[in-house]
Amino acid sequence: MPSDALTKVRAVDDEALAVFDDPAIKHAVLHKIWELHKDDDLHNLHEINKLSHIKWYKPILYATEPVPFGTNYFGKILLDENEQCIHARVFKSEKEELIFHSIHWRKAEEGGAVFGKDDELEYFEY
Repeated sequence: MPSDALTKVRAVDDEALAVFDDPAIKHAVLHKIWELHKDDDLHNLHEINKLSHIKWYKPILYATEPVPFGTNYFGKILLDENEQCIHARVFKSEKEELIFHSIHWRKAEEGGAVFGKDDELEYFEY
């Protein structure tokens, strides 16, 4: 269910870079993509097979949601020259601790976990 408290999507700024370019968060996002590739190969799921490889990791858009004890960050991260992106969610506590939450999932028929640069960044709960 979409959150009414989600801010307007905006271009990445220093605040978002501090979240999505944090080494632990970047590692968690890239590791999750690797896990998806592994599961795709093992179970023939086709969730991320549109993404042949990652050329770079560049946060481009984000939105926030104030929640008890912190803020949820929803980010769009550009991965290659074909404008393929992943949507990621990170929680930032009031104590400035960053916790990777998840990446956005869609059914394989809708493109799986890979988004285009023009696909909307939206709230997701998992």
